[in-house]
Amino acid sequence: MSFKASTNHQLPPCSPADSEQSLEQLQTENSELRNEIEMRTQENTLLNEVISTVGSTLRLDEVLRHLVDTVVRATSCQIAFIYLYDKDKEQLVLASTNEQHRHLVGKLTMGVGEGIAGWVALHRKPVFLTDEALDDPRFCYFPELEEEKFQSIMTVPIITKTRHLIGVITVQAIAPHEFTEQHRLFITNTASLVASAIENAQLYENTQRKLSTLTTLSVLSQTISSGLYLDDMLRSLATLTVQIMEVDLCVIMLMDQARERDLESSRQARRLTVRASSPNLNDRAQFHAIDIDRTTLERLRELNEANLAKDSSHSSLEPERENEYTLERLNPLKDNQYRALISAPLIAGTEQLGLINCYSSKGRRYSPEDQTLLTTIANQAAMAIKNSYLVNQLAQKNLVKGFFDDLMQGTSDSEDSLRQRAHFLGCDLTRPHAAVMVEITHVDARWDEAASTQKQARPERNRNPQPPTNADNPSYAQGISLQAAYKRMGGIVRRRIQDNYSGSVFYEHENLITCILPLSKDPSGSRLKTWLKDLALQMRNEYDVFLSIGIGNTCQYINDYRRGFAEANEALQMGQNLQEPKPAEGKKAPIVTHFNDLGVYRYLYKIAHMDDLRDVYQDQIAHIDSYDRRKNTDLLDTLETYLECAGNLTKTSEKLFVHRNTLIQRLERLQSLCDIDLQERSNWLTLQVAIKVYKLRSSGE
Repeated sequence: MSFKASTNHQLPPCSPADSEQSLEQLQTENSELRNEIEMRTQENTLLNEVISTVGSTLRLDEVLRHLVDTVVRATSCQIAFIYLYDKDKEQLVLASTNEQHRHLVGKLTMGVGEGIAGWVALHRKPVFLTDEALDDPRFCYFPELEEEKFQSIMTVPIITKTRHLIGVITVQAIAPHEFTEQHRLFITNTASLVASAIENAQLYENTQRKLSTLTTLSVLSQTISSGLYLDDMLRSLATLTVQIMEVDLCVIMLMDQARERDLESSRQARRLTVRASSPNLNDRAQFHAIDIDRTTLERLRELNEANLAKDSSHSSLEPERENEYTLERLNPLKDNQYRALISAPLIAGTEQLGLINCYSSKGRRYSPEDQTLLTTIANQAAMAIKNSYLVNQLAQKNLVKGFFDDLMQGTSDSEDSLRQRAHFLGCDLTRPHAAVMVEITHVDARWDEAASTQKQARPERNRNPQPPTNADNPSYAQGISLQAAYKRMGGIVRRRIQDNYSGSVFYEHENLITCILPLSKDPSGSRLKTWLKDLALQMRNEYDVFLSIGIGNTCQYINDYRRGFAEANEALQMGQNLQEPKPAEGKKAPIVTHFNDLGVYRYLYKIAHMDDLRDVYQDQIAHIDSYDRRKNTDLLDTLETYLECAGNLTKTSEKLFVHRNTLIQRLERLQSLCDIDLQERSNWLTLQVAIKVYKLRSSGE
């Protein structure tokens, strides 16, 4: 019974409708499971792609670019931004994004706590806004990003396991977007994965860059000390700077050496011209010379020093804008293809030699380390440039000295050889010239920039000043200061002569300038003396500097120059000897003497210096001169004028500007001092010659 009962038991009947419902439920569950599996598979695929990316390269830009593409695909959003944290400036810097905004990479920054990304960086917490993100109080609008188009934002921090901030990932969608748990989990996992990768990539790039920098700096040091010609050295320097700074173009500008650095040019704008670039741009027409005043140069130096400061968290935006404005003014390359510029002045000691500019075609925000590195390169380059200038100046000075020595002394060189050497110095010896010697007889040491602003006492005129050898002696420092003052005033004289007599050549030694001036517009040289007098008066009135100038006759042929320089030298010396004022007369007028002005004196000059015998006439004149010095009188000049006027009292008194009775009294005093009869006409010529010889001898003592 029991068996039968059990075998006859049956399940309750199931309707067709219930079966169909159960099947649909199973299909739905299976579909959801398949979708979830597919999503998980896709997520795993994307995560594996991220892992593969961060494991395949240590190049930070490649890692970030792949990461942006992956995040956009994974979240179905339109755009993604990756900001990296700059510890030095405490800012988030845009490091990677989609193609349409890549020109902002390196340029767009925000402070920690600024905007939603800044808030996430500050609190190390993610933010998910599915709709109306612009209404969030933390939102900060950046017009460059066109954020008014987007409604949804998801931002997560990139932090290490030790909670150190690396950066921030932000994704945005145009329409309201529901960020699912999978989206949030994926972006969070991705941020965790890439945190260490970015840190390693940054460390790797820093290490590689430092290694490359050290290697290239070593090559740079060798290049600077290689003894290359200046232009070759600058080209090599520009090429190495491109490598070290990782830029697209390096341009080196130097101050225009044609504008001499004397007291006059210091009041004018300095000019910067391009001397080298890498890559080499053959079309120099695109480079513009830049006139720059000293104030701007000082401002550039200050901005450069400010950029070297490590802590810029307290700097305002205005100095940064001013810096960009200043650098843009000093940019000789007006080309829109370059979007980032970093610059450093070339300074040797206190002298501004030029500027080195580096350009990048992509947006880039240069760090203080970049500025420090470029400044280091600039400082080393400036010393090399300065040394090159000194070597060139020395070589030029030796070349000029040799050229003048050969012209003055005569040489075995052919005339063609001398003309070629002159042409190299910018002088055409086929045209008439005048030999001129200019001596700076009195100059104030205050014209030396390094001297005290207090006016120094003027030294006594010395034709060949020799500084004391004791460096501890105050007079030694004064001698050095005077030499610098001579150099500065000599520079002004040379500049003014060159401006009016283009093609002049100069050789300067201490306070004496020897030169040859072209007379193309004035072959006879008739206007030269007048112009040189005006120059000497200008120097006296403007700078309280006194000049003595000797001028020789026109030189038409090579053999004439030996005579011309001898004439100029004789005119200079005799002009000083004959016109030197007495101490009581105070300041003297400039002395400009042409050789033809010497008259009878040039015939007596050699006699006065070769024959030192004294006769009764010399003794009488010496006695009168001694009396003048003791009594501060002018009896000797009175006697000389009286003899020149052939004993005519009226002419003599008029020439001396004294009353006739005063003249008679002076003549009586002269006769009382003199044993020679001054009324005897036969003595007059001998006395005249004796007075001139005496003056020539006395002036040489």
